[in-house]
Amino acid sequence: MADQNLDALDTDDVAALLGVSDRQVRNYVKDKGLPCKDDIRGRRFSWPAVLEWYILFRLEKVGSRGNPDPDPATDQGESMDAALCRKTVAEADLKELELATKRGQVVAVADVQRTMANLSKAMQTKILSMPTKLSARLVGLKEREQIRHVLDREARQLCHDLSGIHAKPTETERALEAE
Repeated sequence: MADQNLDALDTDDVAALLGVSDRQVRNYVKDKGLPCKDDIRGRRFSWPAVLEWYILFRLEKVGSRGNPDPDPATDQGESMDAALCRKTVAEADLKELELATKRGQVVAVADVQRTMANLSKAMQTKILSMPTKLSARLVGLKEREQIRHVLDREARQLCHDLSGIHAKPTETERALEAE
């Protein structure tokens, strides 16, 4: 891009120079008024005009601390009624979560991770034991159909065994059973 005309940049060039996506550049043009010209080659940008527009655009955003849509929860102008309402809703949500946890409808991420690790280990053990089991059965077999039959039967047995693997109880489940 060093030898490129800075008065005839395309969308990808502007995106690269501004450090944003080409979609963001298109949104700037459509919604924010980023200056451009349409010609037979498509949309073209003049870098000096783009840079000036972008600096003004960023300065406007800094006026709202860089956030175009300030969070109403952090707005200093929030009324006491609105804050109380927000607090009441948060407390109700927390109580619902506690109730769902007691009913066993919520699972802790750590419990799911532990369960998945245990299941993965059990599956790994079953799959890795296959060659040992099959090596003795396959020795001496010369017919392709016999070998395929042994492999097919073992694969089906493995699938059946894997479907019956149950997760070890998690700490949460043990606590619920103890109550």
